[in-house]
Amino acid sequence: MRWRRRRANTAELALLPAPRMERALVALVVHAQQLDDRIDRLERRLDATVDAALDAPTHDDVLEVRVHSARVSAELARVTVELRAEIEQARSLAAAAQPTAYDRRVRAVAETIVDLSDRMDTPPADAERRAAG
Repeated sequence: MRWRRRRANTAELALLPAPRMERALVALVVHAQQLDDRIDRLERRLDATVDAALDAPTHDDVLEVRVHSARVSAELARVTVELRAEIEQARSLAAAAQPTAYDRRVRAVAETIVDLSDRMDTPPADAERRAAG
C-alpha cells in the first residue's frame, strides 16, 4: 500500500508547524528551568551535607575524648586512694597524740610546779604575758 502525499498550500505550511514548534520549545524551556531548579536544590543540599559532615565529630574525636576520660578517672582514683591514706595516717597520729592517763598526770604535776614557781618569783613581764594569754 502506498501513501499518497498530500499537497498543502504554503499558507497552511507556514501556520501549522510554527505553533507546534513554539509549544515544543516552550515546553522544553519549562522543563529545562525545572531541571535547573532541581539541580540547584540538590547542590545546596549536598553542600549542607558536606558542611554538616565536616562539623560532626569523627571516630578519632570520640576516641580522644574516651582516652581523656579514662585518664581523668584513673587520676581521680589515684588521688582518692592517696587521700584516704593521708586521712588514715592523720587519724592514727591523732589517736597517738591523745594523752594517756599517765601523760595527763605528768602534765598536771608540771603545771602545778610552774604555778608554784610563778608565785615565788614572777617577773612583771611573765605576769603580763600570763594575764594576756
